[in-house]
Amino acid sequence: MTENRSSLPDNSVEYHIYSLKAVGDRNFSKKSYFEEIRFSILAKIHPFLKEYVWQEDAFNLAVHELDARSLCLRGLTRFGDNIDDEWFLVFLLFFISKEFSECAIRVNDSDSEFLLIEAAETLPPWIKPENSNNRVFIYQGALHIIPIAQHPGHITWLPAGEPDLVDALLALQRFPSITRVKPSVEAPIRKRIDKYPGYIWSNFHHAHCYLPASVAAILQQEPKLVAPAVQAFYCRDPIDLKACRVMKHFPPSSRLFKRRVRFTRCLYAQLVQQQFRPDKRSGWTLPPPMDPQFKANSLGCKLTCGFEILVSRVRTKTAENQQDGAEELDVEGDPRWRMFLTSLQKNDYFKGELDGSKLYRELFREAKSYFARIRRDETNAKLDWNRGSEVLDLLKSVSWDEEKLKDDETRLETEDDDSWLQVSEEEVDRLLAGYQGSNGAAIVPSLDKFLQTVSGLDGVEFPSEDKEETDPVQFDPDKFMESVTRMLRQLGGEDGDRGDGDELDEDDSEMSSCSSESSVDDDERAELDKEAAEFADYMKAMDEELASTTLAKSFVREGELSDEEDDAGRPSGDGGPPGGGGLPGDGGQPVDVDLNAVKNILESYRSQQGIAGPVSNILKSMEQRATSQ
Repeated sequence: MTENRSSLPDNSVEYHIYSLKAVGDRNFSKKSYFEEIRFSILAKIHPFLKEYVWQEDAFNLAVHELDARSLCLRGLTRFGDNIDDEWFLVFLLFFISKEFSECAIRVNDSDSEFLLIEAAETLPPWIKPENSNNRVFIYQGALHIIPIAQHPGHITWLPAGEPDLVDALLALQRFPSITRVKPSVEAPIRKRIDKYPGYIWSNFHHAHCYLPASVAAILQQEPKLVAPAVQAFYCRDPIDLKACRVMKHFPPSSRLFKRRVRFTRCLYAQLVQQQFRPDKRSGWTLPPPMDPQFKANSLGCKLTCGFEILVSRVRTKTAENQQDGAEELDVEGDPRWRMFLTSLQKNDYFKGELDGSKLYRELFREAKSYFARIRRDETNAKLDWNRGSEVLDLLKSVSWDEEKLKDDETRLETEDDDSWLQVSEEEVDRLLAGYQGSNGAAIVPSLDKFLQTVSGLDGVEFPSEDKEETDPVQFDPDKFMESVTRMLRQLGGEDGDRGDGDELDEDDSEMSSCSSESSVDDDERAELDKEAAEFADYMKAMDEELASTTLAKSFVREGELSDEEDDAGRPSGDGGPPGGGGLPGDGGQPVDVDLNAVKNILESYRSQQGIAGPVSNILKSMEQRATSQ
């Protein structure tokens, strides 16, 4: 079983659902089996999806052919500017893997393994982008990473090198307790998804809009169409604006109706922040900006223009396409509808209501509309339609009562407060408080550790306490050189004059070795003393040269800061480290080495002006987070 991984469009997420029953068993590799799983999954997550408003594409699944003998379920969702859609998808995938224990799931976005990116601070050090393919899965409601074999005994069950998909799924099925990650690794992902499903409703924003009766009627029947309308207006081009001049399908009538429209926060922010003045030829007239009703009129104008743009993009349908669309409406004639309805009944979707009751009919209508949307999305993908065709069809079929719309205006609920759009300094400080802040006391020991760490080809490694650490290789250079010397003596000229039986006994060998080491130590000590004397002369000459400059004044010395400054920016302690001497011309006052190091680091960080640079990279390596303070 193989899978070709191609690059994904920006701001999109792809997910594959594999059935472990189908691995190695051809009886479970039939399309009908995966269709049954598909509609069982859609029925199970329907309560979460029926109210959710997607930015661009909804959650979708289709039977996907991996190769001539292998199938899976695959979906691709574009989430645009709303990152919440991506993490809601992750929540759904974790939920699906928990409810359907035979399913293993892989998910990637345009950045590849974004779950590993989210958990990067707590990942084991061995996992890297180049070796993560077919190793990261969501299984039984948890994150699983198939480890690399650490010794030959592991090769019997762990796939070596880049694992084949079948081998990875088999390892996942047989050893779930080993592949499951530690809670500390999964914690950053859980922090993102544990707010669902409650966050679905708290992420909505309700605002008042003045709309034509036709737009009000369409949104009343299909409130989720607000998303493609906002996206159409937000991504408008000069050709789209031509349609907004004429307003052929949604002309502003003499009577606009005030409606309470439900947006997601992302959609509302996109719409309200757009600066837009309607063309005079469109018939729209907005009140002055200071008018209390200006925002509701402006939002309604932009939203209506979005619907007009959607309809203007609809391609002319041929008679054949119209016939295909008519067939799509026959929901109850589709055998998959019965499969979907059966799955809903198993999941107690109808809440024990009797067939024919008011609540049963309402739930039945919602389920039928949801299934019809699934069918419509499949057909639209094949015919290259867009959501504008759906708006156009609704415009032809919906009806409205202007008197009722007028009466509804008097009973509208208040709109939501949008103060969340304005982020205060206190709010920024609160958000930054969620991260580990850096101060002088934290930087100094980290800097000492950084300077004492040996750098390799990949830079300095700072193993976290949460990371799995392998035992370091113990290397004693003295013992190594001793072993090499002995081997050379046996192979070289020192032993060449001796016969096979003319070897030193153990005591003589040890005495000879000690004598040799003592001689070497004396020579090395003399060489070191000579170098130290030369270095002292060099430092003395440099001090004499610097004495005539102002360099000494650029350093902060012990005792110079006031108590207030010391509390604000200086590391707690006794001041400079032992050995922090003064400079020529400063009266012998010792320099506070730690404080000067912190001062220079913070000045360099400030000069980066918030962008990446050497200091921020070093602080990150030292597991510090600098703030604007």
